[in-house]
Amino acid sequence: MFTFYGFASLIFVGVYTEGITARDPEILMNCSQLIGYWEYPMEEHRVVTEDGYILKIYRIPHGHSRNVMYDFTPKPVVFIQHGLLSSCADWISNLRNESLAFVFADAGFDVWLGNFRGNTYGREHIRLNTTSHEFWQFSWDQMAEYDLPAMVNMALNVSGAEHLYYIGHSEGAMTVFAKLSNDQEFAKKLKLVFALGPVTTVAHIKGVLSFLAKLTPQIAKITELFGIDEFLPDNKFVDFMKELFCKKHVAVELCKNILFLIAGPDSHQLNTTRVPVYISHTSAGTSVRNIVHFAQLARNGHYEMYDYGSAAKNIFYYGQATPPVYDVRNITVPVSLFWGAEDWLADPQDVVDGLLSKLKTVTSHFLKGFNHLDFLWGLRATKMVYDVIRDEIYKDLVIDNLKS
Repeated sequence: MFTFYGFASLIFVGVYTEGITARDPEILMNCSQLIGYWEYPMEEHRVVTEDGYILKIYRIPHGHSRNVMYDFTPKPVVFIQHGLLSSCADWISNLRNESLAFVFADAGFDVWLGNFRGNTYGREHIRLNTTSHEFWQFSWDQMAEYDLPAMVNMALNVSGAEHLYYIGHSEGAMTVFAKLSNDQEFAKKLKLVFALGPVTTVAHIKGVLSFLAKLTPQIAKITELFGIDEFLPDNKFVDFMKELFCKKHVAVELCKNILFLIAGPDSHQLNTTRVPVYISHTSAGTSVRNIVHFAQLARNGHYEMYDYGSAAKNIFYYGQATPPVYDVRNITVPVSLFWGAEDWLADPQDVVDGLLSKLKTVTSHFLKGFNHLDFLWGLRATKMVYDVIRDEIYKDLVIDNLKS
């Protein structure tokens, strides 16, 4: 489904590993190094989920700025969760004043960056390793059920806060909606939810992804036949693709166009000088089953759990012939939606049908000229998204202080 993401990554890793790294050292850095590169304080925490996965999450306890608009004590906790095939690097791979994590640290927040199982920072388990078939038997269902509460609990326990503010992009929004729809105890830990490019149903998905979603059943059969469990796992394959396809004079335009085929039309927000850094951290990897689950949503148009492919298997796992549906009408936490007119993955019609028409307490921010990746890397994202979220959190904190 997201093969083009990987293809873009292959091209840029090959083209820019030699020569350009002197100009863009962030290309070869991991998340802790990226944070340190911009001279922010950093803590790495290892989270163990209930089912044994070990996830690395990162904390930026404060920023550089001493003149924040509001200096709350203790600092409000903001937890930020990436989307499909991504990682914590999404929020720190831009310039300092354009990276969400740094913008929020400088705004006076205690910032936490999550990572889902199966990506670069979630490849450990208490008894399994990544060569095990069992390790990869998960989709975003398990990320919602196990990863989110484990990471949120760590952030709350370390910070001492009673609750936090949650920001999720794409799959990061999809998973929190799933968890909140059936877990009211978890809901008590989230003060507000901010969903960027929010995905639930993807019935109106457009572009290359729509085409690839139709092929996923065949791809799934092939991967099962050959025992392939991880999506884009083979470094030797990466090296081969670099050798075969990398041409410096076409790489930038080619990869830009690939990104637009995935995320939506060119919104003229992409800083092309930063593209090598963005792409070097994407794809961060996931399971084949997770990709198949996304494709199922595209085909059936329902916001539901993974379909095991037969009534008998679904009955075994769920006690019913069809996968249970996540009902967002059960969500009690206030939600702010940031959705783009040019988003081909979180299509506006799907946002209206799946969220706006069903959520009890919702604020809508419809952004013209935004595609799916502009929420991460768009030149207008700081002003039109990050600053708006910051001000909504400030407002909520001021109201709480007036009540106390």
